[in-house]
Amino acid sequence: MTQLRAPTTVWIVDDDLGFVWWLGELFTEAGCRALPALTCDQAVSLINTLNVGVDLLVLNPRLPGVVKMLQTLGSSHAGFKLVLIGKAPAPFTNAIHPRAILERPSGSDPISRLEWLKKVRKLLKDVATAAAV
Repeated sequence: MTQLRAPTTVWIVDDDLGFVWWLGELFTEAGCRALPALTCDQAVSLINTLNVGVDLLVLNPRLPGVVKMLQTLGSSHAGFKLVLIGKAPAPFTNAIHPRAILERPSGSDPISRLEWLKKVRKLLKDVATAAAV
């Protein structure tokens, strides 16, 4: 039986620094290398400057420059998986289909680190399973 492997490098792109930091800690705890960016331009610049791969892109689809970023990464880093932070506005992109949607916590819901770690681990498993099919 083949064991599924979680993505190694996870880029988290969102304009909420606290959320990016917190989500990065959870992905790191789940065994990934999490790298943050606050804008799409910053993410592309860092990916190219640091010369690191993109296995999984966790992205706020409402950020300016999302479509251009996905087109750029799609041609230079083919094969990465996309997870959206919340639902995408229409129209979004036909080039890369998201593997999952990660809903950010609402302001009124208590945030449980353990529950979110479980959510991140499940997300990684689901993405790996979808990639293997």
